[in-house]
Amino acid sequence: MSRYQDIEGQNDFVRDTNTGAILNINKQEIQAARERKKLLKEQHLKEKQLEEDVQSLKDEMSDIKSLLSQIVEKL
Repeated sequence: MSRYQDIEGQNDFVRDTNTGAILNINKQEIQAARERKKLLKEQHLKEKQLEEDVQSLKDEMSDIKSLLSQIVEKL
Protein backbone atom coordinates (compact mmCIF):
# COMPACT_ATOMS: atom_id res chain seq x y z
CA MET A 1 0.00 0.00 0.00
CA SER A 2 1.30 3.43 -0.96
CA ARG A 3 1.92 5.98 1.75
CA TYR A 4 0.21 8.67 -0.34
CA GLN A 5 -3.22 8.49 -1.86
CA ASP A 6 -4.31 10.66 -4.77
CA ILE A 7 -7.18 13.04 -4.11
CA GLU A 8 -9.84 12.92 -6.81
CA GLY A 9 -10.01 16.16 -8.81
CA GLN A 10 -6.85 17.57 -7.18
CA ASN A 11 -3.63 17.03 -9.13
CA ASP A 12 -1.42 19.05 -6.77
CA PHE A 13 -2.50 17.38 -3.51
CA VAL A 14 -2.21 13.92 -1.96
CA ARG A 15 -3.35 12.44 1.33
CA ASP A 16 -0.79 10.87 3.69
CA THR A 17 -2.38 7.55 4.60
CA ASN A 18 -0.50 7.37 7.92
CA THR A 19 -1.55 10.75 9.30
CA GLY A 20 -4.50 11.72 7.11
CA ALA A 21 -2.79 15.03 6.30
CA ILE A 22 -3.32 16.60 2.90
CA LEU A 23 -0.02 17.55 1.30
CA ASN A 24 0.79 19.91 -1.54
CA ILE A 25 3.12 18.18 -4.00
CA ASN A 26 3.44 21.08 -6.46
CA LYS A 27 7.12 22.02 -6.08
CA GLN A 28 6.66 25.42 -7.70
CA GLU A 29 3.90 26.39 -5.27
CA ILE A 30 5.95 25.13 -2.34
CA GLN A 31 8.97 27.21 -3.45
CA ALA A 32 6.76 30.28 -3.97
CA ALA A 33 5.34 29.85 -0.45
CA ARG A 34 8.87 29.63 0.97
CA GLU A 35 9.84 32.83 -0.85
CA ARG A 36 6.73 34.63 0.46
CA LYS A 37 7.55 33.49 3.98
CA LYS A 38 11.16 34.67 3.62
CA LEU A 39 10.09 38.08 2.28
CA LEU A 40 7.52 38.48 5.06
CA LYS A 41 10.15 37.67 7.68
CA GLU A 42 12.59 40.18 6.15
CA GLN A 43 9.87 42.83 6.08
CA HIS A 44 9.04 42.15 9.74
CA LEU A 45 12.72 42.52 10.68
CA LYS A 46 12.96 45.81 8.77
CA GLU A 47 9.85 47.14 10.50
CA LYS A 48 11.20 46.14 13.91
CA GLN A 49 14.53 47.84 13.16
CA LEU A 50 12.70 50.98 12.02
CA GLU A 51 10.66 51.05 15.24
CA GLU A 52 13.86 50.71 17.27
CA ASP A 53 15.50 53.52 15.28
CA VAL A 54 12.52 55.81 15.83
CA GLN A 55 12.54 55.08 19.57
CA SER A 56 16.26 55.80 19.69
CA LEU A 57 15.72 59.14 17.94
CA LYS A 58 12.94 60.03 20.37
CA ASP A 59 15.22 59.27 23.31
CA GLU A 60 18.03 61.34 21.82
CA MET A 61 15.67 64.27 21.16
CA SER A 62 14.50 64.10 24.76
CA ASP A 63 18.12 64.25 25.93
CA ILE A 64 18.81 67.22 23.66
CA LYS A 65 15.74 69.06 24.99
CA SER A 66 16.85 68.42 28.53
CA LEU A 67 20.34 69.72 27.84
CA LEU A 68 18.96 72.81 26.09
CA SER A 69 16.70 73.50 29.06
CA GLN A 70 19.69 73.29 31.39
CA ILE A 71 21.65 75.70 29.20
CA VAL A 72 18.76 78.19 29.11
CA GLU A 73 18.39 78.06 32.90
CA LYS A 74 22.09 78.93 33.34
CA LEU A 75 21.80 81.98 31.08
